[in-house]
Amino acid sequence: MRMIRSIILAYAGLLLTACASMGPYPESPRVSLARLNPGEMTLLEQRFNLQLRIQNPNDREIPIKGMSYSLELNDREFAYGVSNRKVTVPAFGEALVDVDVVSNTLNIIRQASKLGNVQSDSLRYRLSGKLSLSNHPVSLPFEYAGEIKLTPAGDSKPL
Repeated sequence: MRMIRSIILAYAGLLLTACASMGPYPESPRVSLARLNPGEMTLLEQRFNLQLRIQNPNDREIPIKGMSYSLELNDREFAYGVSNRKVTVPAFGEALVDVDVVSNTLNIIRQASKLGNVQSDSLRYRLSGKLSLSNHPVSLPFEYAGEIKLTPAGDSKPL
């Protein structure tokens, strides 16, 4: 009897682990950078306003209760942030979310010095993080890489 109970408990544990690892959605959402604007600047840190585009490739909506994220520029950590902004991304749809990131002066100086040594009209970026869900304890990870085109001084437009 004890052996049967152990087998049943082991099977139940495996089943729960398999279900939890699958997560609530077959495909992760795609989160990309839609806009990057400077925000408040102080001597020790700088804030930037981001607009993230969240696309849902699944056949049911994704209710997001919060997120954490980081932004790399040219393969270097640049800024990071968290948001408790709630948004529901419709099935096979998308949503735009405005969030803030914080960078420190050292990261800004490193980026500026690297830009001075490189002849390029764009910056590579990598956005990564996780989305916390209202309807499930599992977070959805995301990672997206892209490029930010640099414009001449007179043509400044937000990304």
